[in-house]
Amino acid sequence: MDTETAVRSRERSRTTSGVSWIATSAFASAVGVVVAFLFDHLGLALAGWLADREPVLYHNEVVFQAGGSELALAGGAALSLVAGIFFLTLYPGARRYDAARLTVLWVVLHCFRQGFMQLVMVPFSESSNLSRAFNSLDVPAGLDLVVAAGGLVGMVSVALASAPAFLAYAERVSQIETPTKRFQFTARLALIPAVVGPLITTPIFLPDDTGLIPSLPFLGLFAVATVVASLGTRNVRVEAQRVRTGWSWLPLIWLVGFALVFQFLLRRGVVIPPSLSDPFVESL
Repeated sequence: MDTETAVRSRERSRTTSGVSWIATSAFASAVGVVVAFLFDHLGLALAGWLADREPVLYHNEVVFQAGGSELALAGGAALSLVAGIFFLTLYPGARRYDAARLTVLWVVLHCFRQGFMQLVMVPFSESSNLSRAFNSLDVPAGLDLVVAAGGLVGMVSVALASAPAFLAYAERVSQIETPTKRFQFTARLALIPAVVGPLITTPIFLPDDTGLIPSLPFLGLFAVATVVASLGTRNVRVEAQRVRTGWSWLPLIWLVGFALVFQFLLRRGVVIPPSLSDPFVESL
């Protein structure tokens, strides 16, 4: 009886730990969404400043107060991809498979998704920033489809490559030893947070001028590709000394910090470059 009670206790502990780890991953995904949009907006603001378009950075958009080159609208996608590459170079340097490293992984994925998605939408949305920048160029007909294909290949490649990255967070080899178990593991750690994470962030960007809400189905498809790729992923190394996975406050603290910055600073409209005497468009 004592043995049976101990086994049940361990099973309940593992279940609780698993649910807590999924929640941690969801908040880490939310941080990734916010960081990706922040870099997208900073890219627009920086490009607008270089083009003398007098940009104002808000929590949900960048407004150009002066006319000028439409190429400035490509700054968001460009900086998103640069940020993805930057965080990708940092990711392998972390030794512990903990919440901090998981958050960096989500930041990498969402930054790449933010940039590649805009490439994909070039021939399909004339009102998008990158489409307007692209249409301002004198380019041969059909090149927009080539750009979209390149963006699609980039998105799919990132989604597929992330499967082994998520599987590496397994505590035991037995968790991912079969295709079914790998599917279940990535569905919990990647698919659920990929859908829940962006939903958590929607209040930060309201009213939604970022396009986040319409893009939610694509976020789900992005994660589905990761889950499907995990079926054929093998030879994932599970470290002997593994950090116990479970709830971590770190991603939630980061998310709250970003939310405060977006709501109490960026919502007022920050003039780019900021002026020390009058940095905001709207007063408190």
